[in-house]
Amino acid sequence: MAYPQMDADLLFNLPRRHSGANLALPLAAGGVALLVAAPLVYIFLRAASAGPDAWQRLLQSRLWLLLANTLALALAVTAGALLLGVSLAWLTERSDLPGRRWLRALLALPLAIPAYIGAIVHLALLRPRGGLIPQALASLFGQPAPLPAPVGFWGAAFVLTLFTYPYVYLLSGAAFRTLSASLQDAARTLGRTPWQTFWQVTLPVLRPGLLAGALLVALDILAEYGTVALLRYETFSSAIFVQLSGRYDRAAASVLSSVLVGVAVLALWLELRLQGKARFTQVEAAWRPAPLAALGAWRLPALLLALLVVSASLLVPLGVLLTWSVSAFMQPGTLAQALRAGSRSFGDFAWNSLWTSSLAALLAVTLSLPAALLAARHPGRLARLISRFCQVGYAIPGVVIALSLVLLVNRYLPFLYGTPLVVVLAYLLRHMPQAVRSSEAALARLSPSLEEAARSLGRTPLQTFFQVTLPLALPGLLAGGALVFLTSLKELPATLLLRPAGFDTLAVRVWSWAVEGFYVQAAPAALFLVLAALLPLSFLLRQEPIFR
Repeated sequence: MAYPQMDADLLFNLPRRHSGANLALPLAAGGVALLVAAPLVYIFLRAASAGPDAWQRLLQSRLWLLLANTLALALAVTAGALLLGVSLAWLTERSDLPGRRWLRALLALPLAIPAYIGAIVHLALLRPRGGLIPQALASLFGQPAPLPAPVGFWGAAFVLTLFTYPYVYLLSGAAFRTLSASLQDAARTLGRTPWQTFWQVTLPVLRPGLLAGALLVALDILAEYGTVALLRYETFSSAIFVQLSGRYDRAAASVLSSVLVGVAVLALWLELRLQGKARFTQVEAAWRPAPLAALGAWRLPALLLALLVVSASLLVPLGVLLTWSVSAFMQPGTLAQALRAGSRSFGDFAWNSLWTSSLAALLAVTLSLPAALLAARHPGRLARLISRFCQVGYAIPGVVIALSLVLLVNRYLPFLYGTPLVVVLAYLLRHMPQAVRSSEAALARLSPSLEEAARSLGRTPLQTFFQVTLPLALPGLLAGGALVFLTSLKELPATLLLRPAGFDTLAVRVWSWAVEGFYVQAAPAALFLVLAALLPLSFLLRQEPIFR
């Protein structure tokens, strides 16, 4: 809704005759947008200056293979997450599925488990040589049992689908909960069959949530490094990481990064085009919940499907990590290795993860406020443009953020080089869009009349913000901060590339042990990381009526 211009001017004391005051908020928001977009611009500039030899070498060798691999994985996982997420959301929200109150929450909790930790668990369970399940079956039947190996394209697609479907599931579930039965009743009275009603009425209403969830999944796959590296499937992110950490070829890394970012920007553009200008509004007075669909003979298969997904994406990983952690604690030598690396202890790893993620969340929420205020109180082309620029972090994978910061910090901010603040800056740039969207949503829900009342009582714009706006918007701001904290806690490639010597986080320790095959040593750090991520995730879930 576009608020009257006079309300916005009254709130911020921005009369048109005072051009300096008028420019204060747009300038602050624009400065934040430039900060977030700087890595994107710099990567394209470095790629353009890489020279024709670097481009020619990559075009003739690996670029097309990497592009095909990356797009195939992104499409497969996005399709799988859409199918699984929408199906499970319908079962838990619109059917008489047994135990759906508990399944609602359990199906969302895999979002707290980084995909690379899930890959570690499933690789240890299913790998053909030495896997726990093949060994158990061989002992039971006296000969090796053929099982699909969790490596390559299909292994990566399987694991990534298991740990990304919650994006679609949560958004689809919210849409199903708010969908009024009157829409379906009207379609049925007009002669539509249940299947036609779903495709012509329900699906269009779900479209905004489905597109948003699909976009999150696709961009997450484009940025994924740990899972594809463990499961030996080469994508742009893994190739860029090798160029930076192994070959030290920054020109080739810049070229690959520019192509990857171009693909991500294309995904963002497609989502905007598919979303279009369609808006779906339900009249609250006519809203009523739809009756639950009776599954009949399908109740047991549907319940088994939901339990299978919960087991594979949540219960089995947690159970394996807990078993390994107990095993580590039972072996003093293994425990000493798991809890210490050089002069650093487990407490140091946990503290490094917590304070860097917390600082990134605090900075992201704080810096998101100018852009969110501009979008909520001064809607227009400038506000939309700045908001879009503040959200380009969605299109910049962590490994590309790391490359851009290596180049930018070395040239322009050398005092930051070799400090943990570079890691915090990477988290901030990568996850700022989450804070911007949450802040915009929180401020858009506040009526300007509340702030106008405070101004009429003699409060200054700054007093009005801290005494009225901020307390009312605080739950939404905290949700954005929790989301930034959660995703920063799980960030792996940017941390690996940017951390100073001796600065390890929980994610780094998990990775360092796992790539060597020492899963028991990696388990305590992985389990603590998952438990720490469950706290902000539970806070986020309680913002929705998912536990009812």
